[in-house]
Amino acid sequence: MKKTAILIIHVNGEKVLKTCVSSVEKNSRNAGIYVLFNGTTDNSEAMLRKNFPRVKVLRSKKLIGFAESCNLLVRKSKSEYVVFLNNDTEVKKGWLENLIKTMEKHPDCVACQPKVKSFYERNKFEYAGAAGGFMDKYGYPFCRGRLFNSVERDSGQYDDEMRLFWGCGVCLLAKRDFFIKSGGFDEDFYAYAEELDFCWRANIMGKEIWYSPKSTIYHIGSFSMKQEKMKFKKEYLTSRNHLLILLKNYSISKLLLLMPFRLILEIAAALRFPKEKLLPNIISIICLPWVFCSKFYHKRKIIQKNRKVKDKNLYGIYPGSIAIDYFINNKKSFKEIEFIK
Repeated sequence: MKKTAILIIHVNGEKVLKTCVSSVEKNSRNAGIYVLFNGTTDNSEAMLRKNFPRVKVLRSKKLIGFAESCNLLVRKSKSEYVVFLNNDTEVKKGWLENLIKTMEKHPDCVACQPKVKSFYERNKFEYAGAAGGFMDKYGYPFCRGRLFNSVERDSGQYDDEMRLFWGCGVCLLAKRDFFIKSGGFDEDFYAYAEELDFCWRANIMGKEIWYSPKSTIYHIGSFSMKQEKMKFKKEYLTSRNHLLILLKNYSISKLLLLMPFRLILEIAAALRFPKEKLLPNIISIICLPWVFCSKFYHKRKIIQKNRKVKDKNLYGIYPGSIAIDYFINNKKSFKEIEFIK
């Protein structure tokens, strides 16, 4: 096996960390394991040092963004491959070997995700990744195995190795050199959708993202952001970052054509789910021009300068609206909208 570093960001939650690292140590014996304690206030670090002495421990006294935390660990590791792994996961035997096999089978592959299943309902896919990600032309991500809140049971329907548009950050194997060369995760995103942005850049640069069905992990989901006080921030960052991805990565002509309708869909979503989405979505839209001009305009120029693939030739972008198909045309599974043969 090639030298690999498994990178885990942890805030609080001693029990989930122990479950995660136990499974990683058991099923990834040839890999280095790095854990960054990011503003941790509980007993997690003492537990880790006592029970898992081979794990490399790093610490940030103040809470920093997930994207910045990942970039920090990538710089600390010196491996050929890095794996970004959420702390609320459990990995299965052969997970890492199969990810690497898929990666090495495809010369242009720079990132690869496993099958992501529910920690609590193990016969079902998990919301944040399922069997690999795609994007509709308006920038709405969706997965094989999950459209919006409709999550499928795993009956082997997605057991084929497949090229994706994006791989899930819950567990993502990446080539370290390319990750650094491409700019890594955008630290101004703070958290949420940084892997979508990275994968979009990779596609623009002529690289590929793949799904490895023989690699399986189980995921609890949003463990670090489940507290009530974090819900507003999560909704705001999710809405804002998804819009910023479009502004950074699409060509000007594509933005002029698609962005007005995307903003209408954002407002419609906020009105449909007013309790949790209305205020954060509206604020993200209002603040978007200032945020883009102050922090992201120069990044867009670099991305477009490095472009090798035109928008119309990008693999894995659905030419319709996944929102219209789901909410109006009542298509609830990937098989019903499948557009890649």
